[in-house]
Amino acid sequence: MESLGSVLRDILSRRDPHGYYVIPIDIEKLDAVLDRSRVEGLKIVYLNELALVKTRSRGLAERIARTAARLGALVVE
Repeated sequence: MESLGSVLRDILSRRDPHGYYVIPIDIEKLDAVLDRSRVEGLKIVYLNELALVKTRSRGLAERIARTAARLGALVVE
């Protein structure tokens, strides 16, 4: 398993073609992550049991990814 720092670096080093950072989160834990991150105005794409949370802010992406990792909601393959 990769370390948290490695996973965060991977998420924050790449953007999608539209300039968004993409954070993969378990759909069942999505509300808990967003409530604890205290964020609004994100783009969310739902895929089966996975939610892709998109933001253009690097700091916001890092905060969401760290919160998701702490709650065990960050999806890493």
